[in-house]
Amino acid sequence: MRLSSHIHQATVHTFTLPPHHTTNCYVIGGDKEAVLIDPIFEHGGSLERCIEKNGIRSIRYAAVTHPHPDHYGGIDALLKTYGGRLLCHHNNEEKMTFGASGAHPIDRFSGDEVIETSGYTIQVLNTPGHSPAHLCFYIQEEGMLFSGDTILGYGTSIISPPEGDMADYLKTLNRLAAMEVRIICPSHGPVIDKRAPERIRWYIDHRMMREERVLEALQGGMSQIPEITKQIYNEEDFQMHGHDLQPRAERTVLAHLEKLEKDGMVSRQGDGMGSHFHLT
Repeated sequence: MRLSSHIHQATVHTFTLPPHHTTNCYVIGGDKEAVLIDPIFEHGGSLERCIEKNGIRSIRYAAVTHPHPDHYGGIDALLKTYGGRLLCHHNNEEKMTFGASGAHPIDRFSGDEVIETSGYTIQVLNTPGHSPAHLCFYIQEEGMLFSGDTILGYGTSIISPPEGDMADYLKTLNRLAAMEVRIICPSHGPVIDKRAPERIRWYIDHRMMREERVLEALQGGMSQIPEITKQIYNEEDFQMHGHDLQPRAERTVLAHLEKLEKDGMVSRQGDGMGSHFHLT
């Protein structure tokens, strides 16, 4: 799928969280300077067909937005076939090479780096929240944001402590809301090419709505995560995300409670998912 003159999307079936079943891989630029974002690669697969169709014989970067397996499968075979460097967040563990052999060079970015390719200026963004080691990529010429799992094509991203951090996530969303974004290219779900700023604002409003409902549940005398989750998630949520949503929803409720604890609005008794939470 062509998104712009030198920007293409290939969709690959992956083991990812519902409601999604695929990962979007993006190819930016031409031969010898191509930047691939979240490359899920296998010989003969949709990403390789996209690469070959566009006359690319070697690449510059294989960029991974964050260290979850549905974003980097087959990266060693990709780098062996097309060369290039692995690009990832500097917070990834030093040993974390996404299955790539030690023969491949690695660039660990912290955000605010710039990559020039095929007339595009790709800005690397440090975007923690879903993962502490999450990068997004932004092309100012196109107003195009490659959002990884920070913003999805439909549904919302899970924020699961200790890896996920709701306070960081809201800071990231507010940063993106301040940018001139016209198109959002997520790692899962359809490209958002209409009302992209409104989608970012909806994500912020949705999280604040969840936080308000968590507070209402605490005000009503609830103190534990399972009962709060059942109170604030409805049938529409389960229809969208699957009827096995409950454990994942509980992790997100925990993330909200931990943010409220940092804000000084909630205190905790106990440890882990069995904790009791109370308004301060």
